[in-house]
Amino acid sequence: MIQKSEKIDASMDESPVSDASERADDASDAGEFAEEEQPLARVRYGIARELRLYSDTFVSESLEEREETRISLDNIRRVVLTPGEHVPSKLVLMFDLDDDNTVIVSEGMSNVRDFRTLLAKLHELRPEIELDPPDMDEQLRQALDIRRRSQLGCYGVIAIVLVLWLIFLGIAYLGAHAGR
Repeated sequence: MIQKSEKIDASMDESPVSDASERADDASDAGEFAEEEQPLARVRYGIARELRLYSDTFVSESLEEREETRISLDNIRRVVLTPGEHVPSKLVLMFDLDDDNTVIVSEGMSNVRDFRTLLAKLHELRPEIELDPPDMDEQLRQALDIRRRSQLGCYGVIAIVLVLWLIFLGIAYLGAHAGR
């Protein structure tokens, strides 16, 4: 169902110089990682946080805290996405599980474009998993559009203020030199 694990990276505590025996260990570790299953979809957001979708599990990982949460897709009944409490553009992702528990998978997720891709892959794998809101993909598309328009609006206001300031400087310059 849900598995939490902490990853410990021993290489962070070591010096950057390694001897041959350490390199041999690293080579065997690289072979292990090469055999690891590649995710079907990956969403990176925030500082060192990511969501990964595999064929049978959903993984939420915080690289900073070295914490990983794995949830089996068989246990997920519904995916709930809500706007953040203080910053609506930072989304909160929750799963309703088949044992009537709700798990907060991520808070502060802001990578909407990649999350839409993950949702499409999830729907391909498990169409029986409900989405809340039901038109989640459409709402995420609208959120992207609104964010794009608001950024254009902000840049437009800055451009207008800059043009007005340049006009003011031009009039002030002409006014100062017109009396001579």
